[in-house]
Amino acid sequence: MADVMIRWPSREGWKLFAGLLCLDEVNTPADLLGPADLLGALCPDHPPRAAGSWNDGPFFLLQAMAHQDPADSDRCPGHSLPLRCPDSDRVIGFWGRLDNRAALLAELGRPPTATDAELVLGAFERWGPACARRLDGDFSAAICDPAARRVVLLRDPVGAKPLYYRLEAGFLVFATTAAVFPLLRRPAAVPDQDWIARMLAGENGDAVPTSTGWVGVLKLAPGHWLDVSPERNRLERYHLWKDDPPWTTTRDSRHVDAYRSLLEEAIRCRMRGTDLIGTESSGGLDSSTVTAYLARFLGDEVDRLHAFGFVDHEKEPEHILETSSHAGVRRNYLLTAMPDITDAHIARGLAAVGYPEQQGSAVAHIPFYEECRRHGIETLFSGFGGDEGVTNSGSLLGRELLDHRAYPALWRLVPGSQFTRVLRVARALARGSRRGAGNPALSAAMEARWPYQLVRGEIVERLDLHGDYRQQAAFDAPYRRINDFVLRNRLGSWVATRLETCTLVAATYGVEYRWPLLDARLIQQFLSTPSIEKADRRAGRYLHRRAVEGVVPPKVAWMPSKDMGERLSSPRQGPLEASWAGPGQVGEARRQRTHLHPAVEEVIDLERLDGQIEAAAGGHLGREAAFQFGQNVSHIRWINQWLSGAPAPA
Repeated sequence: MADVMIRWPSREGWKLFAGLLCLDEVNTPADLLGPADLLGALCPDHPPRAAGSWNDGPFFLLQAMAHQDPADSDRCPGHSLPLRCPDSDRVIGFWGRLDNRAALLAELGRPPTATDAELVLGAFERWGPACARRLDGDFSAAICDPAARRVVLLRDPVGAKPLYYRLEAGFLVFATTAAVFPLLRRPAAVPDQDWIARMLAGENGDAVPTSTGWVGVLKLAPGHWLDVSPERNRLERYHLWKDDPPWTTTRDSRHVDAYRSLLEEAIRCRMRGTDLIGTESSGGLDSSTVTAYLARFLGDEVDRLHAFGFVDHEKEPEHILETSSHAGVRRNYLLTAMPDITDAHIARGLAAVGYPEQQGSAVAHIPFYEECRRHGIETLFSGFGGDEGVTNSGSLLGRELLDHRAYPALWRLVPGSQFTRVLRVARALARGSRRGAGNPALSAAMEARWPYQLVRGEIVERLDLHGDYRQQAAFDAPYRRINDFVLRNRLGSWVATRLETCTLVAATYGVEYRWPLLDARLIQQFLSTPSIEKADRRAGRYLHRRAVEGVVPPKVAWMPSKDMGERLSSPRQGPLEASWAGPGQVGEARRQRTHLHPAVEEVIDLERLDGQIEAAAGGHLGREAAFQFGQNVSHIRWINQWLSGAPAPA
């Protein structure tokens, strides 16, 4: 056995790992993967600060720390990774952070100096794969057990840390990035044309939630563990959200207090081990909550906090600066235009993730990551995920009250004059328990775009792409309860998709994301809170708004809607239609059309693409058609560059 690296604690445990287990006597690790190639896939931007590998017969595990706290090097000189338990010989690849360390230390009898990875190994020793149920935090882990010829993969309940795998008859390969799998010497990685079709058709990833751009390469779904050995393979969901709010129409401030307590803990615990901190600040309620609480907790050290924001609409500057001024945040970096996405940006995203990102936030936020690196900021907080869970608008409360025949509470909920309220309640009673209207504007817009998607008709029919698309357009229409909408729609796999891509791209800049509004404990508190607390006739997001009073400025905490006003057009960007289907997009479309990869040609209707290019060049595309054209060009550009291995020639 090669030397096994023992300890090197870091702020969030070990990072970026890949490994394999050969399940038969035919393959060896050296037959399937090369360590040097793997290291380049884990750290595509530059060599890692530290790296180490472990090889024991059918096992191989490589761990890389792309960026390291200098204090750790001074504390543990000469030690490397990955981590091995000297008692059990188990070895762990770990990327993450545990938030219930005190409880685990006490229960496992470990010293306070134990790293998070050591605690996971100790928990596995005590409880096996079910240990995942006892871990609070953001993590992905691979536990290798030589004695049992076994690998167990774990992923946190919301998917904050990525973990991918490929399981064949003779081997298991796993990694924190899908960029590893094209390096398999056999069998070769093959792009998944069905996945390509779904991306081009505008699916958000929920239809086939564990799929990736590569055939046979899957995501370990959030809240799952996978146990693999020559004798058996077992995939199990260990985390289930509890849909258990008591029914009442009476409000109780204790629910607000309980929610506030967990909100503060969700933010505070993610500050552990930080130095300089970045926070994404949009001026909205979610990001302003995170920014304001970070500033409060930092107190006299508030200058450790740097706020980053895009200013693309007329009300954004005043709301961003309202929060910063109220909280005492002096270091604000505002970009007055969304950045152009370059071929280099796409190359970075592909190198980090391993295939095109379905949700564009990772590459769009590269200016923030660059600014973080410039200032030595290694931790970046985001308010993403609030809308998907704890700051849900609560717009379905009326349907819940109606279904429970809670008519006095429904009357109190309905806004407007007395006459208007009579009409609205009468309309609700007439509609009864039929499904609601959802968001008619969204549904109409998406249906108007559909004829301009490019996937061939026979593929659309085979994959039922239009059915999946209509389900997205329906939004909240099929649901009668707030919790149903949150659990079955808003907390879908597309949330984990954004977390995966943002985490991986940011990591290439040495930046670690934190998502406090997606704390599993906080989400569960929201789900267990009575629905009557979540909306009011004066405002939605009512539970959260009351919880942050006095911390988030009233102008932001109680702003009536998310509308930030008109878009601020710049000479470079122009109006929205020009950015979607203007000369720049037409030129890009022609560049991609000239150099289409054969796999793309097999999926799309070329005549339809040619017609859209000519219509856009002549200014003949309406608003929704122009939007879809812009999406088509962007998706083709990503897929072309991925499949070709290089940008299309100019």
